[in-house]
Amino acid sequence: MGWMTGNPSSYTPCNPTRSVDKRPITYVSQYNHTLDARGRVFVPSEWRVEGDEQNYYLAWVHPDGYLILFPPELQTELLEKIKAVSQSNTKQQALLRSFFGNAKYMGCDKQGRILLPQDLCDKVGIKKNVILVGVGRNFQIWAAERWTDSQFNMLETMSELGI
Repeated sequence: MGWMTGNPSSYTPCNPTRSVDKRPITYVSQYNHTLDARGRVFVPSEWRVEGDEQNYYLAWVHPDGYLILFPPELQTELLEKIKAVSQSNTKQQALLRSFFGNAKYMGCDKQGRILLPQDLCDKVGIKKNVILVGVGRNFQIWAAERWTDSQFNMLETMSELGI
């Protein structure tokens, strides 16, 4: 396997092109997984990057009932957008409390797993089986029981986006 280098006991599955050319990763496809006994799930090797350990992803509960994970690039964009939020704007402050108060940082371990915090799992109904769904610049984690490939008019939505 061309992406493995160094000591075999320290192999970390990752996508080498992401650490070499520094292009933002594109999260595509969907993967069915089962949480292990400690509540960990594997991140697909195609989505891994060098340095995704520790506090790499910002995970939060989406109002539609799934976990959404932002890589650092989107976290930076989010922080830029909220810089202008006034302390006196109670509506925007409520949004920030809801968003950041229910968010967690997480990263992959050496085997490529992330530990899903129990409180976040409870909020979105994750018990054992999950579906990881790539949505371009980030990815979602759904409880398998809640996952539906939403019914919408794809052509109409593509047209709205100019695609």
